[in-house]
Amino acid sequence: MHCIVFDIWGEYAHFKKPYSSMSPVSYPFPPPTAVLGILGAIVGYAKAEYHERLAWQSVRIGIRLLEPIRVFRTAINLLNTKDGTDAFFRPKADKNSHIQLPYEFIKSPAYRIYVANLPDDAHASLVENLRRGQTVYTPVLGLASCLADLEWVGEWQAQPLEVQEEWETATVVPQSENLKIHYDDNRRYHRLRVPAVMDSQRFVHRYQEVVVAENAQKIRGQGGDDKVFFRVNDETIAFFPNLGAS
Repeated sequence: MHCIVFDIWGEYAHFKKPYSSMSPVSYPFPPPTAVLGILGAIVGYAKAEYHERLAWQSVRIGIRLLEPIRVFRTAINLLNTKDGTDAFFRPKADKNSHIQLPYEFIKSPAYRIYVANLPDDAHASLVENLRRGQTVYTPVLGLASCLADLEWVGEWQAQPLEVQEEWETATVVPQSENLKIHYDDNRRYHRLRVPAVMDSQRFVHRYQEVVVAENAQKIRGQGGDDKVFFRVNDETIAFFPNLGAS
């Protein structure tokens, strides 16, 4: 299958963990569900249609950190639209219309995104826009205020990898029963559960346990699933499982 590769970066990113409503904290990288939204913005698919037009059930997504994880925490002033404003969101004179919430951001994030198994029309549009350095909608890293820049890297064929022997990859690594990570000393790793497959109704069909290295360096391991590990331009890439993967 053909794999599209591009870089995305910005000053800040915030990919909200769903359980942190009052004090929002962020995933250290965009989950595949967020990457799908970024792809929709690049090619100009509306919010209600991009899941289907990008084939959410079968699209393959891999994610690599290009910069170490740096967390920045600050308080954000928000407008209380529930009872602090009128119908035009103007503050009421007798109400305290602002609230302040602590937010967690990723500072100076940069990621390399690998996308494969797109429908032909979406694939062609994505390649054309990335090559031209153009997007239909403004790409962001989670929140609307976290503006992002994009750069085309290339397009290559993705070949399934025999994973019985040891491997080394710079991407986020999805966990499986027959996979073993070789954790190196004096390095910090994140192991977390992220939404991996989501439909147009925002219903998550698959969550995935993953391992990511905080310093953005390669992860070593052994075993795994040949539906997950691929060879792309002389790199070992780990794609997130889709609904067709076991």
